[in-house]
Amino acid sequence: MRKVKVSARRVVHKYVELDVFVPNTIKDADVEEWLTANADIYDWRLENKFIDAKYKKGLGLNIPMGMYDREADEEYRYDIIVDNAIQLGGHL
Repeated sequence: MRKVKVSARRVVHKYVELDVFVPNTIKDADVEEWLTANADIYDWRLENKFIDAKYKKGLGLNIPMGMYDREADEEYRYDIIVDNAIQLGGHL
C-alpha cells in the first residue's frame, strides 16, 4: 500500500455590524477621522460581537458592498446612513 496525502482548504469569515453614535457637530467629511481617533469607544464592542458571530463559508467579499480586499486579513469600513440609504462611507 502507498500512502497518499489528501488535503483541503476551506475559507470562512465572520461579519458583524455595530451602530456607533457620532456627535452631530462632526461633519460627514470628518467622520472617518473621528472614528479613527475614537476607536477605543467601539473596538471592544466589535471584538465581543466577533466572539458570538458564526462562521460563514467564503471570503465575505461585498457583504456589504465595499468589502472587497482579497489580500486583507481584516477589513473595516463605515457607512453614514440617512433614511435607510448610504449617504457616504469608506474604509477605516
